[in-house]
Amino acid sequence: MTAASPASTSGSATPINATPSPSSTPADDESQPLLKHSPRTRTPLPKLQLFLICVVRLAEPVASTQIFPYVNDMCVRMGYVDSEDKVGFVSGLIDSLFAFVQLFTVMHWGRLSDRIGRKPVVILGLCGVTFATLMFGLSHRLWVTILARCLAGGLSGNGAVIQTMISEMTDETNEAQAFPLFSLMWAVGCIVGPSIGGMLSRPTETFPSVFGGVKFWEDYPYFLPCLCSAIITGVSLLVALFALEEASYNTIPPEPDTSYPPPPAPTRMEILRSPAIPTVFLTAFLMMLVDESWDIVFILFGYTSVPSGGLGMSNAQLGFCLACGGLVGAAIHLFVFPRLVRRFGIPMYPWLLALHVPMFLGAPVLNALARAAGSGKKRGEIVPGLTYTGVALLLVSNGFATMVFPLNMMIVKRAAPSPLAMGTTYGMCQMVTSSARAVAPWFVSSLFAYTIETRTLGGQLVWAVMVVASFVAVWQSLRKRETPGTSISPYMNR
Repeated sequence: MTAASPASTSGSATPINATPSPSSTPADDESQPLLKHSPRTRTPLPKLQLFLICVVRLAEPVASTQIFPYVNDMCVRMGYVDSEDKVGFVSGLIDSLFAFVQLFTVMHWGRLSDRIGRKPVVILGLCGVTFATLMFGLSHRLWVTILARCLAGGLSGNGAVIQTMISEMTDETNEAQAFPLFSLMWAVGCIVGPSIGGMLSRPTETFPSVFGGVKFWEDYPYFLPCLCSAIITGVSLLVALFALEEASYNTIPPEPDTSYPPPPAPTRMEILRSPAIPTVFLTAFLMMLVDESWDIVFILFGYTSVPSGGLGMSNAQLGFCLACGGLVGAAIHLFVFPRLVRRFGIPMYPWLLALHVPMFLGAPVLNALARAAGSGKKRGEIVPGLTYTGVALLLVSNGFATMVFPLNMMIVKRAAPSPLAMGTTYGMCQMVTSSARAVAPWFVSSLFAYTIETRTLGGQLVWAVMVVASFVAVWQSLRKRETPGTSISPYMNR
């Protein structure tokens, strides 16, 4: 089969829509970097459809992050735990279940989108998120809360499908502008979601003139942010139903003057046997493990009292900080990332991962400064200048660190063995990252609670472990193997 067939060479460096050199061979293609600068004129982006995809994408991060400011408070108030020091065990379980269940379903959603189209799967995912979010807000018992999170994870496969849709709309000349939009909308969701959760949870106390004395809001103090999140998801659902166009999936350019049938789509095992895929997936797993651990432990760190090792922030203060962090992340992905990726390319990857090291080291330093300043003696009574300055430094660093996500999308696109398997490949990658998202919240929350309870390493055990994990992730991203095309190192050639 000629090199023009995308399915013919696993891990080929040849772009989907590029015309290979007549003298090239499969072996030559195999040795080329998966990401390299192209002299071609930049292809115009389908701006309207990308905007609609962004609207659809916004629903999931809002639904996911709106629980962050109040989930620990919810566990205490609803009686899921008997003391604040143990809240990390239960809140970590709740956070983990979404990704744990998604681990077993997301690849099937991606493969289904390869068969029936992207749009129907997106619509099903939005319906599932809406139902599960409302159920979470109405839960009064731990098992209902857990079931709602499980349903949210199992019914949502939009992440992999939307990545695939963006991939199919772009080529090497314009992907640096398009891929950051996926992470950008997560950052925007991290503004909207925590703002909703922090401001609207326990509305009878936050807005007594409007909600005070109403029994429903007293009985269901966390339903209002879930309702607002469901409304946003409903808007995304309407956009997907009536405005979003179906992507051109399962297509490859026809070969002129031939009557050969198109090759079959690669199976999952064939995808896994592609030269670059195993190391790409392992690197993605470690990247997500470290990043998700930071997201979860920072929320616990902000909520926990200063004497116990945190900052003692209120729900509203924590939601404000998370929203500001999301705003900074959105600006970085929109304005900074395209310029940096054109200048430095994939070699930024390990350096961005390495930013987690000073972040994990900076948190206990900030706690020590808060202790010395007498901050957080009561929840919410913080020293604003010290606390907000320290938190800003941590969250700005995190905004730069999250640029690894669009870089990872670009790497997966290059590593996919065929455009016929693009949805499946992204689905498999999200299954890998979902496994990290399933492990990280429970692991780091439990480790945080254990550290507070036992004061191991002077109460610094959780930070020491995460610094080591960050170094391991950076090492994996730099690791080279003797076999060409099987490590991340080929992607780092410009």
